[in-house]
Amino acid sequence: MPGRGNPMRDFLVRHREGLLLVILVGLSLIAISRQLRAPTGETYFRRSVVTVTSPFQWGVTAVAGGVSDLWNSYLYFYGIKDENRRLTDEVNLLRTEVQELREELFRVGRLEEFAAYRLETGLEGTVARVIGESPDPWTRTIVVNRGWEEGVRRGSPVVMPDGLVGRVTEVTKHSSIVRLILDRSSRVPVIVNRSRARAILEGENSGTCQLKYLDRTQDVLVGDVIITSGLTGTYPRGIEVGSVSQVLKKSYGLYQYAKVLPQASSRSFEDVLILKPQNRGEEYRP
Repeated sequence: MPGRGNPMRDFLVRHREGLLLVILVGLSLIAISRQLRAPTGETYFRRSVVTVTSPFQWGVTAVAGGVSDLWNSYLYFYGIKDENRRLTDEVNLLRTEVQELREELFRVGRLEEFAAYRLETGLEGTVARVIGESPDPWTRTIVVNRGWEEGVRRGSPVVMPDGLVGRVTEVTKHSSIVRLILDRSSRVPVIVNRSRARAILEGENSGTCQLKYLDRTQDVLVGDVIITSGLTGTYPRGIEVGSVSQVLKKSYGLYQYAKVLPQASSRSFEDVLILKPQNRGEEYRP
């Protein structure tokens, strides 16, 4: 069975003379249109080409313009976002600097208070910053950033302009541990400023201390100021410790007891003044 021919090829073969004539006529018209000019001065051929292609050119131009506008908008908003990010970083940096300056002003104010306190009392010592505190509830200690390299010795009393803080118990090269008067193992010889009654101040591991070994015949009232007595040579005489908040006097026994609220609250410890030890026997360098 003979194979089928190609329909397109068969059509071109059968009508090749007619197609050739159409092509020749078309070329002739194109040649003539390239020579003939319209009243505007352009050729009819150019006008025809422009007429046919102008819709496509408009579409391409519109798409290109839209893409360009979109790209420019993207770059614009990206630039704004980048600028906002940069400005935010600058604002955060300025806030940090302002906070640091504010903290420095507070510290300068505290140092001025210490200077005035030393001038008023005649006490000399080293100002130290509190850098830590005891993590457990059974001891009340703080850590300061001065050690034997800065002249701190074990046994040195520690004070604030508000009052007595405690005593240095351990010293390293650049830090020390201070046992607060709130610690249960702390013992401070004191007197009642008004009546001159003597007692021993002991810590309670809380926010208060108590007066022990206070003769029951002594006059002690709520609000009385307690100061160091200077006995035993551990603490200088006359440093304010706190005030009596409660008096406990039983109907029997040799002593009465009193609760004392320390003047220097442990929550306000940021800087302290470490005095030279009163007892020279405790001065040593590790």
